[in-house]
Amino acid sequence: MSEDHAMFHAEPTGMLRVPLLPHSATGTRAHLDPRDREQVRRYIDALLTDERVEEALAVSSPSLHRTVEALRAGAPMKPGALRKLTLSATRYVLRAASRATPFGLLAGVAPVSFGAAGRQVRLGTRHRKAVRPDGGWLTGVLTAWEGDLEVLRALRVVANDLGFARGQRWVLPCGYDAQDPAGSDEPAADERRREGRTAQEISVRHTAAVKTILAATRHPRPAGGLLKTLDEAYPNVPASAKEGLLLELVRQGFLLTELRPPLGETDPLRYAVDVLKSVGQADKAGELAAIGDLLEEYGAERLGAGLGRWKKALDAMGGLRADDRPIQVDMRLDAEVTLDREVLREAERAATALCLAAPDTMPTPELREYRDAFVERYGTGRAVPLADVLDPHTGLGPPGGYDHPKSERRTAEAGEPSERDRARNDFLAELALTAIASGEREVVLDDAALDRLRGSGAPPPAALELCAHLTAPSRRSLDEGDFTLVLSPSTGSPAPGALFGRFAYLLDDVEEVGELVRRSAADSARDGALQAHLDFLPLRGRDANVARVRPFWTERVAVGCFADRASPAVRGMGDLALAADPDRLYLVDASTGQEINPRVPTMLDPRRAPAAVRLLREVPTMGGWPSCVWTWGRLSTLHHLPRVRFGRTVLAPARWRLTDPGLFDSALPDAEWERRLDDWRARWNVPDRVAVGGGDHRVELDLTAPLHRMVLRRELGRSKDVTAYETPEDAGAGDGWLTTDSGAFSSELVIPLLPARPAPAESPAVRAPARRIRPVGPPVPRHSREWLYGRLSTYAGRQDEVLAEHLPRLLAALPPAVDRWFFIRYADPAGAHLRLRFHGDPATLHGELTPGVLDWVEQLRDLRLAGAFVIDGYEPETHRYGGHEAIEAAETVFHHDSVAALEQLRLRAAGAVTVEPQVLAAANYLDLARQVHGDRWTGWWLRDPRDEEHHAYFRERRAAALRLLDGGLRATFPAEGAAAALAALDARAAAMRAYASVAADPSVLASVLHMHHNRLIGTSRTSEGRSLAVARGLAQADHGRRRHLG
Repeated sequence: MSEDHAMFHAEPTGMLRVPLLPHSATGTRAHLDPRDREQVRRYIDALLTDERVEEALAVSSPSLHRTVEALRAGAPMKPGALRKLTLSATRYVLRAASRATPFGLLAGVAPVSFGAAGRQVRLGTRHRKAVRPDGGWLTGVLTAWEGDLEVLRALRVVANDLGFARGQRWVLPCGYDAQDPAGSDEPAADERRREGRTAQEISVRHTAAVKTILAATRHPRPAGGLLKTLDEAYPNVPASAKEGLLLELVRQGFLLTELRPPLGETDPLRYAVDVLKSVGQADKAGELAAIGDLLEEYGAERLGAGLGRWKKALDAMGGLRADDRPIQVDMRLDAEVTLDREVLREAERAATALCLAAPDTMPTPELREYRDAFVERYGTGRAVPLADVLDPHTGLGPPGGYDHPKSERRTAEAGEPSERDRARNDFLAELALTAIASGEREVVLDDAALDRLRGSGAPPPAALELCAHLTAPSRRSLDEGDFTLVLSPSTGSPAPGALFGRFAYLLDDVEEVGELVRRSAADSARDGALQAHLDFLPLRGRDANVARVRPFWTERVAVGCFADRASPAVRGMGDLALAADPDRLYLVDASTGQEINPRVPTMLDPRRAPAAVRLLREVPTMGGWPSCVWTWGRLSTLHHLPRVRFGRTVLAPARWRLTDPGLFDSALPDAEWERRLDDWRARWNVPDRVAVGGGDHRVELDLTAPLHRMVLRRELGRSKDVTAYETPEDAGAGDGWLTTDSGAFSSELVIPLLPARPAPAESPAVRAPARRIRPVGPPVPRHSREWLYGRLSTYAGRQDEVLAEHLPRLLAALPPAVDRWFFIRYADPAGAHLRLRFHGDPATLHGELTPGVLDWVEQLRDLRLAGAFVIDGYEPETHRYGGHEAIEAAETVFHHDSVAALEQLRLRAAGAVTVEPQVLAAANYLDLARQVHGDRWTGWWLRDPRDEEHHAYFRERRAAALRLLDGGLRATFPAEGAAAALAALDARAAAMRAYASVAADPSVLASVLHMHHNRLIGTSRTSEGRSLAVARGLAQADHGRRRHLG
């Protein structure tokens, strides 16, 4: 692949991530009995000889460090506790020598630059600590003070805009957990404990007093003034009751105070101090300021010499709130690194290869299903208040798979793979299995292989952030271009800045990061969409450690957090609406209709936020890449997969899944377990050094070292899904480029990539415009007695038979009072069904027609052609089809289109029409378009570029399709037996002209064509794309013919 063909341009600003220790400095290969106290003591002392290691261990796990101190002090310990201490300490030290992911003092970050000259590599030892209070500790302290009436009176409060009324209750979709677990020496255990506490809906009685409070706090106001309002409104209610109500509403999160630092505040402690000072709480402000001084003093200490001041800060913070990890520490590396730009060029080629080889089917079925449900309920091009959509009673509820609150929607399954994905899977299987069978550990891709893996032409991500290990035998080799990038198998981001975000305050030029984030967001957004910083209150205070990032936009979307929404730059839940296009969901400003994209450059898992916040984060990137890593697709379940290399980049390291049940058996004797491990290694040719773990939580182990094997066994006891990867140094070219007198260090580069700049002779890519629509409220279900609507479950493959052969029998018996009817096909996770709708006199519909419909359904059941039949309320898609003034005319078109479709299905079933279904649908499209646009119908079709994927279908059928230009749709019908079909076309044409005269929105034609394909063929998007391509091809041919003729 030449540089000219790269899809991306790598930015010359990156981030370097390096662990605290070099590979060789772990001291963990000792042979000892982890249940022998004296051996363990000597081992721990040796392990922590480096004072930097002890400080890093203490910061990462204070409880583990206390256990170390207890051991040194001679406290009694059982053998099990000694073993746990040994393995925990070993794992932390291994992490500090092998994993570059920043965490406390175990690994840090530094900026890295790239240039054609002046290469520089320096890694020193004077790393700098950045110290803040842990988000969980600070949230707990501030929550307690919010519960102090004296403090609360002085604070401003505002109603939580996630709340809403339901019946006689005021509801908050999910409660906030201010009491994070205090922690233990096992952070993973804390994580599992938190995961078990899904935030669910809470509510209070929507009393007159609650209504008064909520009405008075639409905008921030002092709580003391709010109590005065309550005194005036309810003079006979005891003051203690009113105060208690206010305190309770704050405690549960119905009211939010200004004391909580916004996530955009990078100095949350200083923010809280300033607020407390401003409201006259000098004593409490002083307590926090004193904590801040202690943290600053600790941060100023040389790395390795800060343990005393760290303990002093720990003790002081424990006096305000007990928490095992009250201090958050980030580390800025003492490093100056300038690399050759060739590293960036290789990253560009690697990112391009990833895009070309990526599957078409992206794993976001929940939002696809949600989009389909939204369109079914509300239609397209119509905005609905976000709060109403998320209400599970009156709207859709949160998408399937969402928590906080837990969605009751069925979790959608991934769609069927495309033809291209199936071919991709087959080719990957050929490559992988050939390598495995021949004993090769590597698959090498070239341009020809990428061509076979190449996608369908879907647009690549507009931007991405690669995380890659840079490996080289030596610094000189690196300078000479002898290097290998090894992409992380699990870490990357489709949004540059996400990996940078929370560390921006440590870097030299914060604004440079901001500019990168803004450019990335603009490149990935529709033209004209408003970008805004997303602010919210984390469900758990400790999550703020990851989510806290400086805002990079002046516009702000603040949901479920304290904010003054009277500011024109701030939008809350009530200012947002959701809408849908045929291929996506999008958000709009409810007052202007302008498309808006809330953004927050953070790696906080969206699943850890309230459902509304998660939706706000995921909608702007819907349909994009969920991650920027290599995927094996269905082959991921194989026991072993080889390394994948392209050029100087390892796209994926070799990996081995641990699947032997005996390896997970904690009761298995040690000797037997050791034998099983050796057997597994021999069978799959597993190397000595591997990185073990899931996601970004891997630790490098030497499987010949007894302690490392014990660490592995403990990992297998915690999870049944454990994968071993070859180490980056083994997959790449060694770790010799980043060395000091202490040894060689592992390293990762975070490289942001934006779209490649077009060549001067090329036109820049044109981004689709953002939508601007007028939001409307959710439809009130009409459930009109003038409509009878039933859903008939029937297998998709038999729907043509039901429609062509059996529905006419029901239609022939319709009472005269039924003046129109129509049908559509539908498919959802529950299965395919037909939707039948009849309009007429209510007494006739429900007294005469309903029994006849039920009899007809029973006949179909007897023939095994139908299943369940459900009568429901009809809710017209008024906005989608031109508004209230046009909906009756639209329904008349639906009726005549249904009649026309049935007649054509009948002729096809009889063999009288032999045109392919997609070509027949295209002929219908042209007939409908002519009724709207007359002689200018070709211009309507040619306004959009052709779809190359489906245009190939038209090319293959061009000759047959062109015959339709002369005779039109009617020429496809036989000379005899088509009178009813011809009459149906005439009636539909008249109805379409009448509809076009009252529907002001020209886009309704596209919706009519979409529904015609639905009636004539079904719900296949591929089929619809092909039929539209035929219609566009015919329009192009007709346009060319007319231009040629003059």
